[in-house]
Amino acid sequence: MKLQKFYILAAAALLIGAVTAQAQTAALNATAGPFDNLSHDCVAKAETGSEVLLLNQGDVVVQSFDACAAGVANKAYVIIKQSSNFGKIEILIEDLRGDVLARKKVTVREGYNGLVVAKLQAEVNKGERYNLKIRAVSTDIVIEGRYNTNEKTDLYLNGWKLDGNISTAVGMVEADNNSEAIQSARNPYNNDVIDARATEFGATFSVYPNPFVDQLSVTFKKDLKGETQLILMDLAGNMLHREVRLNPVVGQKVSISPMYSLNPGAYALRILNDNRVYNQTIMKH
Repeated sequence: MKLQKFYILAAAALLIGAVTAQAQTAALNATAGPFDNLSHDCVAKAETGSEVLLLNQGDVVVQSFDACAAGVANKAYVIIKQSSNFGKIEILIEDLRGDVLARKKVTVREGYNGLVVAKLQAEVNKGERYNLKIRAVSTDIVIEGRYNTNEKTDLYLNGWKLDGNISTAVGMVEADNNSEAIQSARNPYNNDVIDARATEFGATFSVYPNPFVDQLSVTFKKDLKGETQLILMDLAGNMLHREVRLNPVVGQKVSISPMYSLNPGAYALRILNDNRVYNQTIMKH
């Protein structure tokens, strides 16, 4: 099931502390707006929108782009609507095998709202596909995005597949005439790395139904050692319900029934085990 993790910007002030990270889109479209008039030979940019995507500290979102020049991707742009505190985010460009071509850590202020720019030096081949990865290192951030776009896009967040994109752009410069063309045997349409990560993440447990009405269930799909916590939170990070299980086994089912009525909308489910954190956004009817 595709999970909905984009929300209306009017509620952005309440969204810090929610859960989300690994995202990929099939393409970035040219749009008018904040990415116009950037000083580059060409720019790959995503469609801006009126929703947001939430990243807690440690979360990662990955979005693909097609290189529009044979040369260097030298700047990446991300629209942030809000940050929880003074901290850093990391912005990387990777090939589809997961090899890091360039990375940069950028500092954001508490409550930051605006365009973040990362200076990079990543060699790219025109027409090939790459990933723009954003990691919330030491702050929670709300990134502008767009849900359910008309274009065919695949979005992966924490290994879960969504529809949509985040508002980003990558500026590129053409290689000098004397520069040797960049050669690569990579298949630009090979998504095995992303699919493998999604499969590994999803193999741990299943959450259903989503959306839910009164009760949510989690069934473990593999044995886990040690204490496992299942925490239901609102999008402001307030704990609504908590279950603890010791050494859960395959097939074990945990029911989550909040003691008081919840309003319809989006909530966050966090599962913690052995220093691992699994995050999923769920919807309440």
